[in-house]
Amino acid sequence: MLIGAISGFLASFVLTIDKIKVLKDSGFTPSCNINETLNCKSVMLSKQAEVFGFPNSLIGIGAFAIFIALGVALLAEIQFPKWFWQIAFVGTLLAVIFSHWLAFQTTFEISALCPYCMVAWFGTTFIFSSIIQELLRIKENNTEDLNAKSSIVQISSFMPIFHTVWIALLIGGAFYGVN
Repeated sequence: MLIGAISGFLASFVLTIDKIKVLKDSGFTPSCNINETLNCKSVMLSKQAEVFGFPNSLIGIGAFAIFIALGVALLAEIQFPKWFWQIAFVGTLLAVIFSHWLAFQTTFEISALCPYCMVAWFGTTFIFSSIIQELLRIKENNTEDLNAKSSIVQISSFMPIFHTVWIALLIGGAFYGVN
């Protein structure tokens, strides 16, 4: 979770700084403008970059900061109740849906990819995976059936692999859709 949160936070922070620079100077070229396909500025200037009337990257800064704090708390072995993880699950599920919608928009409507946005997609997906793993850990600890425990452990061990493949397919599909 911590890796996804830190990477998403840094990407959101740099996007916000670059957005401010673009607003101040329309000739500014963001650090993530690499070519026609990898072009943050095209994405930044789109209406999709401000779905709620302010830069989406500000949502990322706030949300990823929360998950950095949560990741540090987990490293300190602080235990959270099941209801907390259920609320976090709903919130991150909404974030995953939003980031997939943004991925679709950048790929098929804007026809440009933002490298920092793709890092945020990665971070969101890995936070979601971590929350699912926490819920599975709680389920495992509350289950007496040894077969069920074994199944939960197997499912939990595949979560990072599954989500790594999923994000690779998402980003690969985005490149294919833009080109």
